[in-house]
Amino acid sequence: MVIELLKRLPDLSRVHKRAILVGYDVIAMAVALWAAFSTRLGIFYFPDTREFLAAAAGSFVVGIFALYRLHIYHIVLRYFDLKTVTRIFFAAAITAAAWVVLVYLSQERIIVEGRGMMVPRSVGFIYCGFLFLLLFMGRYVMALLLSGAAKVQISATDKQHNIIIYGANSAGISLANSVSMAPQYRLIAFVDDDPALHGQLIARVPIHSSEELAQIARAGDVSEVFLALPNATRTQRIAAISRASELNLSVKTVPAPEEIVSGRFTVSDVRPIDVSDLLRRDTVEPMSDLIRDAVENHVILVTGAGGSIGSEICRQVLQARPRKLVLLDHSEFALYAIDQLLGEMLDKLPHEDRPDIVPVVGSMLNEQLVRSLIRDHDVDSLYHAAAYKHVPLLERNEVVGVENNVIGTLVLAKAAFEAKLTRFTMISTDKAVRPKSVMGASKRVAELVIQAYSDHPSCHTRFGIVRFGNVLDSSGSVVQRFRKQIRQGGPVTVTHQDITRYFMSIPEATQLVLQASAMARSGEVFVLDMGEPVKIAELARNMVQLSGMTVRDESNPTGDIEIEYVGLRPGEKLYEELFICDECLPTAHPRISMTRNARSRSRSSSGTSMSLSKRLRRPIRPACARSFAS
Repeated sequence: MVIELLKRLPDLSRVHKRAILVGYDVIAMAVALWAAFSTRLGIFYFPDTREFLAAAAGSFVVGIFALYRLHIYHIVLRYFDLKTVTRIFFAAAITAAAWVVLVYLSQERIIVEGRGMMVPRSVGFIYCGFLFLLLFMGRYVMALLLSGAAKVQISATDKQHNIIIYGANSAGISLANSVSMAPQYRLIAFVDDDPALHGQLIARVPIHSSEELAQIARAGDVSEVFLALPNATRTQRIAAISRASELNLSVKTVPAPEEIVSGRFTVSDVRPIDVSDLLRRDTVEPMSDLIRDAVENHVILVTGAGGSIGSEICRQVLQARPRKLVLLDHSEFALYAIDQLLGEMLDKLPHEDRPDIVPVVGSMLNEQLVRSLIRDHDVDSLYHAAAYKHVPLLERNEVVGVENNVIGTLVLAKAAFEAKLTRFTMISTDKAVRPKSVMGASKRVAELVIQAYSDHPSCHTRFGIVRFGNVLDSSGSVVQRFRKQIRQGGPVTVTHQDITRYFMSIPEATQLVLQASAMARSGEVFVLDMGEPVKIAELARNMVQLSGMTVRDESNPTGDIEIEYVGLRPGEKLYEELFICDECLPTAHPRISMTRNARSRSRSSSGTSMSLSKRLRRPIRPACARSFAS
């Protein structure tokens, strides 16, 4: 009978559950008042005069109203916390205070063993204490019943998984609380690298050293390890993943800091380890004042707004309260997608913080369109994220690549220069340093176009250039290609066993763009400290292993997926550079450097780039621009 009631308890509607709680609270108030009198007087006693009963009923109404106004009836009991306890205490105190006021206003006397006396003042304090205990314990027991009901619903055939949480921190504690509510998991131990925590307990679960992981896993029949290391460095994260992977344990992780919206983790937030967890670099905290200076109350135009970087720029710009956001992209579908996403974000903002969003289908090569957008919408800041970027593809489409990346940049820079925009920020690439491909050379020439306009004596626009390496999960990235090849059973194709690349996340790259735009003055090239480059061959191997398979090679001929080296593609380099080291200069941000890329170096690396730069450094006239465009 009890088990059947427990099974039905979670299925009750919110109204029925709340009615049960209200009924319990009224009974608790009556019992607490009786217990307060009995404790004070030393006998079982409850005043039964009409006035006292009226005062008690009035205080009960006040108490129920206080519980409602403090949102105690809206709290999900399975997530009971200290804030709820504090609110319950306030409600108990308000109820007791209401009773004291009503009783002493009536100036009623009580009869105890034949003697008349005033109500003892201490009864009010005792009443408050008893009522708090009853209200709290009732909800605590209800939370236990709901938790028990969830466990009762597990059939005998379901297996409970023993787990270890790696990380005895706030994220780990929150995850442990959630695991305690999830009947399919049983927490065996915490593991942490901090020696000061070893031997301590969290929620009655011991904390061990990471060196004891293998021993604990074997002794406790552990099947999974949950990583609660959202703020750990890349080195710490890789070390933790390696320890668990060597034991053939399933490894899952809580979200990264940029993915966390609230402070509470639940089991549903935990996801399998992905390659991005291995590539995620040490966090670079953005300087919010720089982003605010670049965006707040400005009218901003973003080119390539539907692309990987452009769409993230739009998302982050929207959160920084611009006055208006103009989106330009030649892809109708990409523009539709980002416009829909921004519309959903707008619905969550206060009405006074909702900027106008203007999606425009068109090409940046259309000079008349660009000028009209800047003029009609009073644009004062432009983020140029539109570009053709796939190296092998542009090697076979040189003219289109140069037209889009160079002439498109020229059209935008000229329009910004003549309209005297406040800021113009161009997105560039590490392939522009000592370029070997059409893509890299076209972006380097585009950089020189920007710097030529910024050098003009009558320039009022703060031109800036932002360079970074590969972006995780951007369209056509190597990570996406490897995932597809692994799903198809291989082989995973790598161009060269020694090839390396820099990686960064899309949100971090976008933060760099916004901060650099605030620091730009005259054509500087800004670069984030991107840490160590990643060997693509190791990346491929890790992705195979994280997929639950093994690499087939000479040492493991029975493996699942083969890694095949296919040779460098046209225009591809073994390694990329961000800029020439002796040109680095510090900026206001400790992790961002800048360079002006002296033309003398450009002459040695690209004579064509140098000649174009010289032409653009002359006084800018329409005829000159038309000549260059032709």
